[in-house]
Amino acid sequence: MTNYVYESSEVEESVLSRAVELTLIVLNDPDTPNKLAKYYDPAGDYVGASFVTLEPHNADRLTSSDLMATSMLNVGFPASAIRRLLQDTQNQADISEKLRALPSCSLEDTTTDDLDLMGELYSMVKPLLADGYSKTSNRWVTTSKLLARKRPSLFPVRDRVVCGYLDIMPLKDYRKDWQVFRHLMQNERVRQRLAELPSETVHAALDSDPILDTEPLRILDAALWMYAR
Repeated sequence: MTNYVYESSEVEESVLSRAVELTLIVLNDPDTPNKLAKYYDPAGDYVGASFVTLEPHNADRLTSSDLMATSMLNVGFPASAIRRLLQDTQNQADISEKLRALPSCSLEDTTTDDLDLMGELYSMVKPLLADGYSKTSNRWVTTSKLLARKRPSLFPVRDRVVCGYLDIMPLKDYRKDWQVFRHLMQNERVRQRLAELPSETVHAALDSDPILDTEPLRILDAALWMYAR
């Protein structure tokens, strides 16, 4: 059993406990393996494991395949954002530098300093995704999904569906959201169910041959989204 010792969380204990409670409802739901089998069915139209495995995949460089994989999660990229991300050599170099600086651990093992490094990349990428015609563009969902593509064991896929279900939308803070997901990934009951779900999903697949994620955080993301949507 792993003992996690970190700084005092910025998130109230009641919020963390509620998130665990809601997550266990999903992971223990008898229909969750069926939902995951559908999500990871390569013959279907859910993104499944293609989100992580779509090639080419350069861990330390943002590429067009990253944008394609992320767009499969029902988000789009304005033309101006694509140019800023892929054709601006300084942006490319800065993003690569921040990617290389990220911790090599999974989210559950991150420290305060690790969250700082994650935040530096997030804060750099998010404004680059803005709609060129909107002064109030806030593409936090797209940013979260794009970074989850680059580091699937580190960045959770934050969107309104999952954050709404976990009741953390009022936090309005990506760093606090990460702390909630980190708390979930540290919980032994959550970790046990995430370890059990792949075999249950394969058993539930029947005629399909699901291509499952290998990262528990991605399985958690998929399970929460399929349940809450």
